[in-house]
Amino acid sequence: MASSNNQGEVERIVDESLPPDLLQAVQRTRDKGASSWLNAIPIEEHGLPLNKQEFRDSLCLRYNLPLPNLPSYCACGEVFTVNHALTCKKGDLLTSHISKVCRNVETEPLLQPLDNEVFNLQSTFMSREARLDMKAGGFWTPGVMAFFDVRVTHVNSRSNQGKHTATIFKEQENEKKRKYNQRVMDVEMGTFTPLVFGTNGGMGLDCQNFLRTLANKLSSKNKEPYANVISWL
Repeated sequence: MASSNNQGEVERIVDESLPPDLLQAVQRTRDKGASSWLNAIPIEEHGLPLNKQEFRDSLCLRYNLPLPNLPSYCACGEVFTVNHALTCKKGDLLTSHISKVCRNVETEPLLQPLDNEVFNLQSTFMSREARLDMKAGGFWTPGVMAFFDVRVTHVNSRSNQGKHTATIFKEQENEKKRKYNQRVMDVEMGTFTPLVFGTNGGMGLDCQNFLRTLANKLSSKNKEPYANVISWL
């Protein structure tokens, strides 16, 4: 208890000494998972090497500091900034983040077409071409298909200024659920879980539960300690 109180006092003193922009960035580094990359051993065979430039750039992004030597324009034609790169739907950066998250699973399952179903939520996505990012049989419950959709959100974007990351992640999760939850439950007879990741390394509560469950399954399957598996994830 004393150690926890001391840490809280140190954080308070540090917070009071920072300007508002840097204060928000520092507070977001305390999110669960936001510092995992700093604790990971950069073992190449595990795909975790980190060169000097990547390390410096990551620290700049962590504390919302300007990056040097950026290109002038994005592939979409807009002026290139860090904020733009982390929110642009046409450029490659956001797409590559999502592709890495979705690797090695069954991806982009096409949802069953609707047949005059009526949903209570008018926000439910009705398109015949509706797809989610992943599905896995029996992930939460044996015999029940689990559907997942990934979103990587830029926590330092202008629209998120002044918001706590917990609020940002919850808003993003709820938006996904309004679009897909009822359709997945009523038509697919499955479960839907939004996996919201932040550019600060944090994640939403649903995503945290997903990773804990995944770590438990991998731990049991591979006979490895849970602590090792969850740290690797």
